[in-house]
Parts: sequence; structure tokens; C-alpha cells
Amino acid sequence: MTKKYKLEVEVVLEEADENQAIQIARERYREVGTAEAPVDTRGQRWRKVAPEEWVQDATAAIMELVDANHLFEKAGIKVVAVSCAEPEAEKVGADEPSDVLTKQLVEPRLDEDGRDEVDLDEPETGMYLCRWPNGDFSLVRADTRRQALVELDEWAGAHPSQLFPMESCMVDFGLNEQGEIEFKQFGEETDSFVWNTCYPELDKVLSSEGVLPDPGGEYTPAAKDRIRQAVECERTRRWENQPECPQAETEMGRTLQKRLRTVGPVADYYVQEMATRILKSKVHRHGKPN
Repeated sequence: MTKKYKLEVEVVLEEADENQAIQIARERYREVGTAEAPVDTRGQRWRKVAPEEWVQDATAAIMELVDANHLFEKAGIKVVAVSCAEPEAEKVGADEPSDVLTKQLVEPRLDEDGRDEVDLDEPETGMYLCRWPNGDFSLVRADTRRQALVELDEWAGAHPSQLFPMESCMVDFGLNEQGEIEFKQFGEETDSFVWNTCYPELDKVLSSEGVLPDPGGEYTPAAKDRIRQAVECERTRRWENQPECPQAETEMGRTLQKRLRTVGPVADYYVQEMATRILKSKVHRHGKPN
């Protein structure tokens, strides 16, 4: 039976030694073989990653060097993941903790709407609604919000605050005479969720007095004008106040984010995929990856 352990190691590094640590980490990376990075946002094509790109800063160097302990392999210990946080405060004394750091650790992290920031990798309902800034919305099947962002990146970069987990998702489609698939209707719970989440202003107008259609199903000219205004409001109310694009957590991730023109959580996902590939590719510490 395999047991999984989580090991926390705190290290310090003098600024004068950062370049040396980076060079040694790059040499070690060359010895064990190279990782691969996605060329496109779907991850269908990959390329070799150069040492200078894999180890760009002290954080990446520390992760590479921590993973270089050959005694782990000799003892039968397999390293399956390595992470390292960048320094959050400068000049923090051993006996005098930083007030800034303490505040960050105690206070909850909030997103752009003032809500508690959720863990993108926490399993949730399995189905998400993405409400795009232009008024459109998409449904995507994913185990976590990060996976949902990766899937949605095929169309556009979504912000985590635009994702809403769905407890119920029921959609009915039909096939017309031209061989085209047509949307027919949502299930009752899904329909209510979509309107409340995506179009609350339009929903108010459609259910207000003076807008309900006549027995023949026709709207009056005044009602049509109110509906057009509500539709325009839904298309623009979030477009004018979009949250900033979330940045990747590491320097390597930020470089990949610019190259792929994607959002930070998606770039972080591919950085983790790169790390997983290189860890799985090792035969032994003197070997080369497959």
C-alpha cells in the first residue's frame, strides 16, 4: 500500500547567492532531461523547454534543487509534486514577524466582487456556467474551476469570478429538417438558475406589469422597447466593469500566459502539467527521460 506524505520545508536564500542557485538548478535540469510546454491553448502540441525558460528565477531554482535529492530515490521515495511560494514580505526578522505577512495569512482573500476567493482546484458540482462580459453564457463540464477555465480557453479567457457552479443542468435539444441541432428548452431548475445568474435585469423587465404579452403572444411597441433596453443593459453592464485578467503565480507561468494569450490560472495549469511530465519522465537521477 502506497502512502502519501506532505512535507513542508522552509528555506532561506541570500540575494547574493540567487544567480548561483539558478545556474546550478539549470545544470541539474539539463542532466535529468527537459520538460515540454504547450504550443497552443488546447495542449495538443508541445515543445521542449530550454533550461533558461524552465528556471527563470530563484523560486523555480529552489523547486528544482529540492527535487534533486538522490537519497529519496535510493530510499524508495517518489516526489510527485513540488511547489514554492515567492517571498511575500521583505526584511522579515526571525524574532519580529511582518505585520503585512500576518495580515495576509489571517484575513480571507477576496475576489474583485468582494467575495471570499475560492480554491480553483477544489472539486465542486461538476458543471459550471460561465457568464461572459458581453452577455453570452456557456456551460462546461469540469471537476474544478481551474479545469473549467482550461476547457473554456478554447473560446476565450474566462475570469474565475465569471464561473458559477450548477447544482442542476438539464437541457433539451431537437433535430430540425435541415439536419441542424436546435435548442428546445431548459429544465425548470436550470432555467431559473440561468435567468437569476445571467440576466436578472432582463428577468425583472419580462415579468413586470405592462410587458407581459397579450393572449396572442405579441408584445406592444412600448414593451418591445423596454425589452430592447434591458437586453442592451445585460450586454454592457459587465462589459464596462470587467475584472483585471488574473496573473499566473510564477514567473514561468506569467511568461507562458503572455505567449499563449491566456489567463493566469490556465497558464498555472500548464506549468503544473510541465512539472508532472518531467517528474514522470525520469528513469533515475543519471538517466534521460523517454
